[in-house]
Amino acid sequence: MQECLRLARRGKGYVSPNPMVGAVLVQDGRILARGYHRKFGGPHAEVDCLSRFSGDVRRATLYVNLEPCSYHGKTPPCASLIVARGIGRVVAAMKDPNPRVAGRGLRILRRAGVRTAVGMMEAEARSLNRVFARHITARRPYVHVKIAQSRDGSIAGGRSRWISSLQSRKRVHAMRAEYDAVLVGAGTVRADNPSLTVRLVKGRNPDVVVLDGALSLPAGAKLLAPRNSRRVFLFTTTQALRQRTARANRLRSRGVTIIPLKGESGRFALHEVVSELYQRDVASILVEGGANVFTRFLTDGLVDEVTLFVSSEFFGTGVTAIEGGSVRSRRLAMAEKITVGKSGRDTTINILFKHMTS
Repeated sequence: MQECLRLARRGKGYVSPNPMVGAVLVQDGRILARGYHRKFGGPHAEVDCLSRFSGDVRRATLYVNLEPCSYHGKTPPCASLIVARGIGRVVAAMKDPNPRVAGRGLRILRRAGVRTAVGMMEAEARSLNRVFARHITARRPYVHVKIAQSRDGSIAGGRSRWISSLQSRKRVHAMRAEYDAVLVGAGTVRADNPSLTVRLVKGRNPDVVVLDGALSLPAGAKLLAPRNSRRVFLFTTTQALRQRTARANRLRSRGVTIIPLKGESGRFALHEVVSELYQRDVASILVEGGANVFTRFLTDGLVDEVTLFVSSEFFGTGVTAIEGGSVRSRRLAMAEKITVGKSGRDTTINILFKHMTS
């Protein structure tokens, strides 16, 4: 099962909105074949694994970190393939949280006489696919807030120097490669003009989401440069769209998808934002700024995870990362797990939140 999990991780950043899955075929203490889900739309882990061994598998055990699927999506159901191949036993780390499966795959196997076992290294398997589980059960993207701040609690907000260390910046770029989209406010774009690409590590560039209630995004912003056909979504108000049609047309000509929402004074509901992104197959979002955006996501109870990179530097003055101590206190009360570590000279704090239904 450890090997299944190791293989599954290879699909990180490439299989979304599907889960990361690895499979290992074993007989008489010997591994016969390995496989994993490599990219969305491609063969599932079980198919990849079984395609690599053509011999008799009636006495073999297939280990997978997630229950084999039971329905025909982009590929045929893996449970039916396992039955057809005549595999004698299947060991799964966890049941599939997808309501379309949720035990049906295991029932197909049992009815066909395949012996099954569930629960080996379940905690590790759930941790690996927590993004998938939250997305499929809450019917919205998994939201991960990333904050880099000085030791006295200030964020960059247009400062010319980096707050976090090179090691921390590499970790952030690795996070970008793992998430479907990176989200920022228009104020961050105007102040910093970020490209929001993956540069310090190997990986694919995520889609980009900009919250821009006033429709003020410059048509020359770096994030609009062609980057491997990634999508750029801009959320604005219906009022701003009516008033700034020329700017909207320029942005559309640069490939931007503009999504108008009802709102007042340039503000709209974040619940509608995540709902719209869910409908566009965005399963996970990395929120990178700025302070107002951080605070709104926390206030609305939409944050699943926070990673805080705390520099050893003091700024003395600056913008506070999260506005309002009561917001921090309320959300910390919902923390499920808090981990503290080091990233170069920076201190890292990772917070996982309990499932919120708001």
